[in-house]
Amino acid sequence: MAQYFFHKQKLSDRFGVSLVRFAFKFKAARERYNFKFKFAFTNTLSKKYSYGRKIDYKFIDIDGTKTETIFFKNEKSKYAIIQLHGGAYVYGYNDSYRKTAKRYLKTNRQIQVYSLCYSLAPEHPFPKALEEAIDLYKYLLNEGYSSDQIIIAGDSAGGGLALALGLAIKDRSISMPKAIITMSAWTDFLADGESYEKNKEKDPFFGKGTTPLPKEAYASKQDFRNPYVSPKYGDYSSFSDLLMFVGSHELIESDTLDLANKIENAEIHNYEGMFHVFPLGFNKMASSRSAWRVIDEFINKQIRSE
Repeated sequence: MAQYFFHKQKLSDRFGVSLVRFAFKFKAARERYNFKFKFAFTNTLSKKYSYGRKIDYKFIDIDGTKTETIFFKNEKSKYAIIQLHGGAYVYGYNDSYRKTAKRYLKTNRQIQVYSLCYSLAPEHPFPKALEEAIDLYKYLLNEGYSSDQIIIAGDSAGGGLALALGLAIKDRSISMPKAIITMSAWTDFLADGESYEKNKEKDPFFGKGTTPLPKEAYASKQDFRNPYVSPKYGDYSSFSDLLMFVGSHELIESDTLDLANKIENAEIHNYEGMFHVFPLGFNKMASSRSAWRVIDEFINKQIRSE
């Protein structure tokens, strides 16, 4: 039986939720006063980006697909985290995900983070991104990492892709990664879950009055029940340890809860009243800080048991 944890909302969370709701409700104001929200998210991938004096980075090319990798200078990397970014499969890797990569890096100085710049829909629909993720996983194995030294992490669409990657690895009889971490994973293109009705008035990202998620752009003509498109419908027997985060006001809350309840070795953290990918608020909200404490503990526990 999966482990389930429900976290009560704190004062700073309520303020963060109010700020996000303001940003969505008053889009014109957000665009006019962009500096007020820039700390939270940016779609820009800067040509010159500083990770700080102690961190080095480089891009590697695997069959034409770029991956940015970051690591501590003068440290030998023993473990790898594959980061699969969100963006509904149509928005690319950017400076916001560089912040996320840096936060993953700080969980342990022996980690190296690999952020895949996978091909985007609709120009490159399924299965292009999944095949590129498989190629990166194989690359790490060929570089000398054992599967027990690799953790896969993803948020939103990247969370769905992380789970699809795990399923594909299992189905191809490749050694499974040590663990998978997801934040607000998009796992059900059929939208067949209780939260799609329960939270349609609550979710500022994808609820009533917002732009629908671009399912067809990625899935193209695929059956939405294909588990590589909608991992909710996959077979999770003999699967990696799984850590999942979701907010209780997310339209896609059920995408996490319904899937995780099928997995004995899953650990689910549901945060009261929180919105999509709230852990990317980092230290600005109590829920974000709490989520990263759980991630820190989980990753180091996985490393210790390697």
